[in-house]
Amino acid sequence: MRLLVTMALPKKDITTVGDGKEGYIYERARIEILDWETKTSLEQHEYRPPPENLPDGLSVRFTGGCPYQGKWYQASGTEVVVYNVADWSVESVFSHPTFHDLHGVTVIDDQIVIPNTGLEMVQFLDMNGEIVREKNLASVPTWERFDRDTDYRAVGSTKPHEIHVNHVFQLDGQWWATRAMKDDAINLSHPDERIDIRVGHPHDGIIRGDFIYFTTTNAHIVIANVATRKVEDVIELAKLDRSTRGWCRGLEVDGDYAYVGFSRLRRSKWAGTFHSMKDVVKGRKRNTHIEKIDLRRKVLVDSYDYERDGSGAIFTLMDYDRVQGKLPG
Repeated sequence: MRLLVTMALPKKDITTVGDGKEGYIYERARIEILDWETKTSLEQHEYRPPPENLPDGLSVRFTGGCPYQGKWYQASGTEVVVYNVADWSVESVFSHPTFHDLHGVTVIDDQIVIPNTGLEMVQFLDMNGEIVREKNLASVPTWERFDRDTDYRAVGSTKPHEIHVNHVFQLDGQWWATRAMKDDAINLSHPDERIDIRVGHPHDGIIRGDFIYFTTTNAHIVIANVATRKVEDVIELAKLDRSTRGWCRGLEVDGDYAYVGFSRLRRSKWAGTFHSMKDVVKGRKRNTHIEKIDLRRKVLVDSYDYERDGSGAIFTLMDYDRVQGKLPG
């Protein structure tokens, strides 16, 4: 197995960052190709946005990404960066003053769809990067709550968030989004249709076969049935290994196995909302790491520790064969 990993690497020990510093944490954005069996990095591609898309002094990071027609679409927080997978050259970059804290990007049927976490909405772009539609997810309309004349790429943080949209995916031709602060995923066209993820704040949601697999930030894998939209199983990862700690986001599923990314815990304005933040308060820390889980037996079978980059933030994990179009996206 080769895994593509998208990451953000911090300026300093990420656990020392306190309130008011949410926009000033990371200085390097990276895509890495990791050989899981040998635990070696095969390729690393680092990136820095131009100053017109991200002023100096704000965090540089890669969040979620996805493959589409031989390209890799990568969110940088204030951009969508389009790579040619053949040689990992940057082909184009899309940015807009409304882009703030983009947590990912999904491309299907020539639609580029991004969870704009900072402005609590989902934005739909055409293949030229032009915004064609916006879907507000908060209780107050986006442009009543925020200022259209502000360039939000230059704003450090808009927290606290009411919804905190994390990830978008398509199910039966309709767009869905995970909402961290509501502990669910909702159908954007029919908001009353939702998947209840009550064990924690959901982050990624990926469809593999007949199931949707979600991560929660407090370290669960939640498995819902595609047909019924009902949760059928929950795996509490901390019960599989007492040392499992971290902010849980990225996920890939390969048959009976799941690969799950954990970012080292840090102090945050959200400290009171995440159960596992108590580990920071008590001084217990673990490096950023990836775990391999046997979903049938519900056991931890392998792990990889980012010793050198122990305070990095992991977002997307994906089988590199899927990235290259050898497997369904």
